[in-house]
Order: sequence, then structure tokens, then C-alpha cells
Amino acid sequence: MKVKELLSIKGLECFSINSTDTLQAAAKQMAECNIGALLVMDRGSLVGIVTERDIVKNSANEQKSLKNVIIKDAMSANLLVVKPGDDLDYVMAIMIQNNIRHLPVVEESGLLGLLSMRDVVRVLVKNLKAENHYLKDFIGGKFEA
Repeated sequence: MKVKELLSIKGLECFSINSTDTLQAAAKQMAECNIGALLVMDRGSLVGIVTERDIVKNSANEQKSLKNVIIKDAMSANLLVVKPGDDLDYVMAIMIQNNIRHLPVVEESGLLGLLSMRDVVRVLVKNLKAENHYLKDFIGGKFEA
């Protein structure tokens, strides 16, 4: 399955926050929207991502309160991205190799959406269930080779 197919199933909605907002604002928005990451925007352009991990790391630091940490100082700015034509196996490999759970989907015209590890796993599990069902039927003699 391709990224564009998953986005058509999942939907294109993704959440963002301004790079000049605080980590406290990010934590509040993530909690309200029940999400684990926000795309970070600056003047309409994608400049990074802030995740639950970033918030936890900064909380553990204890040098500054979340309300005093600006997102651009805590976000991941070296973004890995995927394209609509990429295969989900490739997406999964990128996530595993880089220990990340969220990948923006971009094309030449800009940002299309955001994929999470949960989105990818959900589709792969569904495909495995369907294949498992087919194989059980085949072994049980419902189909001929």
C-alpha cells in the first residue's frame, strides 16, 4: 500500500502549532486533541515537529517550566519526511531505524498530512488479518490452487 492510499483512508487532518508558542501550549493542544505530535509552522511553512517525547525531555530537565520553553528551542528541526508514492514498508523502516513515531507527508506543493506509527501498524495488521483469513480458507479447501 502507498502513503497516498493510507492518507485517503485516514484523512488529511493534521494539527500544528506556531514555533513561537510554548511547550505548555503544545502539551495542552495535544491533550485536547488526543494526539502525540504537532507539526511546527513558521509563517505558513513547516519547520519542525514537537512530540510528547520533547515535552517529557524538557520536563525532566527541570531548568525551565514548560510555560517558559519556546517550541523552536525544543522541537526536532531535522525532519524526515515521506512522499505520497512511498510504500508503507518503506515508511515503517524509516520509523523503526530512526526511532520516530510520526512522519510528515509532503510533495512539491507542500504539506499533505502526518502519518503516525499507529496509522501504519493499523493498516498492516488489517492486511495481515485478511491474508490470514484467506490462507485459512485455502488450507480448509475452500479454494483450489
